[in-house]
Amino acid sequence: MSGGGIGRRVFVVIALSVSSSTALAARAVADVTADAGGNTVTVGASNSEGSQGLPGHPAGGSGGRPGPACFYTLLPASEQAAMGIGGLTPGAWYSLDCAGPSLGLFPGGVVWRPAPASSATSPVSPTALAMQAIRSLVLPTPSIHVDPPGYSVVNLATWLWVDSSVWHPLSATAIAGRVSATAVATPRDVTWQMGDGSTLTCVGPGTPYRSDLPANSQHTRCSYIYRQPSIGQPSVDGDPNNGAFPVSATIRWTVTWFAVGAPGGGVLPSLHTIAAAGIRVEQVESIGTGF
Repeated sequence: MSGGGIGRRVFVVIALSVSSSTALAARAVADVTADAGGNTVTVGASNSEGSQGLPGHPAGGSGGRPGPACFYTLLPASEQAAMGIGGLTPGAWYSLDCAGPSLGLFPGGVVWRPAPASSATSPVSPTALAMQAIRSLVLPTPSIHVDPPGYSVVNLATWLWVDSSVWHPLSATAIAGRVSATAVATPRDVTWQMGDGSTLTCVGPGTPYRSDLPANSQHTRCSYIYRQPSIGQPSVDGDPNNGAFPVSATIRWTVTWFAVGAPGGGVLPSLHTIAAAGIRVEQVESIGTGF
């Protein structure tokens, strides 16, 4: 190996590696990645780059041999904060992942990369990052549940609810340099369009009806009483006797955001997810018999 410059660069990579470098080096270069729970998305498309060799190192290896292809992926804000400042000039921590010949000279791991000179004159907008984060949120579509399950009855309370599994906050984080913005969407209420012109809003997902419990021991805060049957409403088979009221359930998600590395935070416009179903409503007549 010729030239002291190469030796110094190898030393820098090794010196900046940490005990978790093996796992971090395996991090894939991607625009959007999700955690195991599927609730948090990290956006870093503009912060991952590929180059031949290390910064400042020529593309070719010694003796005319090609150097490895190396990719730098910006670490999440939480890892940036845990590792602290790694250089005398502004910059950020990246995972280094190399592939190609002479990998013994490029072990990968975690490195500190100085920020480009233009970063000092072009500050990152936390608000713009928050907008990028909210665009990457994937909110679940609700599933409509009612009881009675087959068809409802005029003047009988119909229980309404959506799956409680979707009723939890979801977050997404966008990162640029040392600034990150996280958007958090939290479900607040469900607006039900009942198909007969009526609307009601219920706080929370609603309460499932349990057939294994006595009716007098169960209660719900989300129910509706139809005053007319659904005969003549649209039906899937064209038979007006099988008509059903077109019902929709819309979840309203309130959205807040906060920034790390720069001032910022507040409330963003609400998001909505919607599902639709048909509810048949029958008129049940009672007959009194005298003795």
